[in-house]
Amino acid sequence: MLFDMTIPTLERLEFPVAGMTCQACALTIEKALKSVPGVVEARANFGSRSATVVRERGRANSPAIAAAVARVGYSVPGDLDAPDAVATGFKFSADSEQAALTRVRRDALIAAVFGVPVVLAHPLGLDPQLALLLSVPVQFIAGAGILSAGLRAALRLGPDMNSLVALGSLAAWIAAAAETLRPGSLPGAGEHLHAAALILAFVLIGRWLEARVRLRAGDAVKRLLELAPDRVRVLRRGEEAEVPLSEVKPGNLVLVRPGERIPVDGEIFDGQTWLDESTWTGESTPVARGAGELIRAGSLNGSGAISMRATGIGANSSLGRVAAAVRSAQGSRAPVQDLVDRISGVFVPAVVAIAALTLGAWFWSTSNWTQALGHMVSVLVVACPCALGLATPAAVIAAVGRGASEGVLVRNAGALQRLVDVSFVVFDKTGTLTLGRPVVVSVETLDLSRDEALSLAASVEARSEQPLARAIENAARARDLRPEPLADFLATPGAGVEARIGSRSVFVGSRAAALGRANNQAELERMLAEPIARGETTAVLVVDGRAQAVFGFSDELRPGSAAAVAGLRALGVEVMILSGDNQIAVSHVARQLGVERARGALTPEAKAEVIAELCKTGRGVAMVGDGVNDAPALARADVGIAMGGGADVAIEAADFTILGANPGRVPFLIALGRRAMGTVHVNLAWAFGYNLLALPAAAGLWEPWFGWSPSPALSAAAMAGSSIAVVLNSLRLRNVRRR
Repeated sequence: MLFDMTIPTLERLEFPVAGMTCQACALTIEKALKSVPGVVEARANFGSRSATVVRERGRANSPAIAAAVARVGYSVPGDLDAPDAVATGFKFSADSEQAALTRVRRDALIAAVFGVPVVLAHPLGLDPQLALLLSVPVQFIAGAGILSAGLRAALRLGPDMNSLVALGSLAAWIAAAAETLRPGSLPGAGEHLHAAALILAFVLIGRWLEARVRLRAGDAVKRLLELAPDRVRVLRRGEEAEVPLSEVKPGNLVLVRPGERIPVDGEIFDGQTWLDESTWTGESTPVARGAGELIRAGSLNGSGAISMRATGIGANSSLGRVAAAVRSAQGSRAPVQDLVDRISGVFVPAVVAIAALTLGAWFWSTSNWTQALGHMVSVLVVACPCALGLATPAAVIAAVGRGASEGVLVRNAGALQRLVDVSFVVFDKTGTLTLGRPVVVSVETLDLSRDEALSLAASVEARSEQPLARAIENAARARDLRPEPLADFLATPGAGVEARIGSRSVFVGSRAAALGRANNQAELERMLAEPIARGETTAVLVVDGRAQAVFGFSDELRPGSAAAVAGLRALGVEVMILSGDNQIAVSHVARQLGVERARGALTPEAKAEVIAELCKTGRGVAMVGDGVNDAPALARADVGIAMGGGADVAIEAADFTILGANPGRVPFLIALGRRAMGTVHVNLAWAFGYNLLALPAAAGLWEPWFGWSPSPALSAAAMAGSSIAVVLNSLRLRNVRRR
């Protein structure tokens, strides 16, 4: 018998979900998604109104996922597997949020217009039956969405916040209706009519206000996507045509006039201009761009008209990828959320049980159905799982959005939580603290001429991503030296690059790597002596096993480097520099910045080992880097922070990305993380504390001592206010400033 030993390939899928109104909704959606064959893991996030599934590739397709969500009363975008699913998801989410806001505003208005006469029926002298008639639109038109959603959830044996409100308002309304239509059947129950109206009115007004402030907390993605115009001009068969952005394909020629935003990623085909790239770099000073240069969507064109060849459009552009990263982070979960989810899973059933006990206890002790019913309704509507469900995600959404507005991308909420413990920040040097645009300032040669050494080195370095490679290329280009054809190219991170040029074996790399390849080590050390003494970064050219040249480089500090070190010290964070550069060059930069601990001549593995040792001390360690050789250290640190202009592998290995490669944003990031988790703790304390105090009060436990307990209407107002308080507190994160 043959067994299929194929290991299924897993893939992650994120998408918005419309219709969630509380944390219990998210738990219901999770349960539905986990029931789909092929879904390995599922998470739903009430705060961001989104869901994430991990599925086996080829199984759990889009229709199956959409059907599972629809069965429990919610909806998702049409085709989750479509090429433009990310862009479609953004639009679906925005449209759903706006539709929900419009709907709840309409319902709140209906509840207010018809509810006010019901509440004032007695002072106005209205006939009780007329008041009952006026309450019908409040209960069954304005409250229709709450009643139907609550009933569906109860029938699925998964009652939620809607179920509590529906049960409370219906119980109050039915009791009042019975007493109004048959006086004497429930003496005193008529007073519950205004409570039924006020319950729905307060809940709807609360949800309207919550939706408004929540939209403000999560508008970072919207602002990013609005940087790309809806329509663009393309050149087709020599004629200009205006088309929707979605119709632009890679390779199309796109025309951009002065003053317009760059709509797509691409390469300038013709023309010269000045671009405001502050969206990406944080620097508002325009930079010159001409033919052959790569530019990114969202940059603002200056005075020149250009044509560009499109390479990245929509979700595949820089803007799209950043927006997707922001949305993904806003939908992620901090570890503390797991505790909240476990509590939320039993919260609503527990409240229903407490309400039933309250009804029985009060009727047993007083024989007064009206009074017992009032306490039961108060218990049902005062409880607020929404505040619990919003406590963490509302803060995460606000923090991620605030970070994005300052050019800091957060990959997940767990990374934000780990920032709280960071007390040690380790920086790479080249490209992180320095500009990463070194220039060749000296060339020491042995048997080769300066031009021949530059030509050989530039030919091999043409395929490298390292800043020193660009410096050698620029030096060769300045002397009109053309690269020679090569074969057998190989790059070794932290060591160097090598290839064959004609019959010669050529290596360009670090001193340590060159010492292991050169058979003339004494001559190599002699050539290295003067550049190292001057504090220059060095690279060695080895030809056929013989060191033939040493290149000396100089690099400038980034403008934000000194601010980064000063800001971190103000936060009580210690700073260290780790670099693959020689120790003298590293010490020179450390002295300029006032950093006491600095180590050079480290391989990528050695950097990761130093980070590992620091982590063992129990101190939270963050690593900031930009290159391929920083990826192991970024992955090993408690928190990895990549500079946005660096290598893709470094960005993938990191928890955060700083656009524009400004190290001065690192203190802001740590302050944001601390504030975000502080906000989460305040939100949770409020949510737990509110429910612990409100439920006993609504049940009437304080009445024997204080002679007072909250009415159903007041309970509903308190419940609505608790959710709004959590969201408003989270919005304070928008005020975190850069030092």
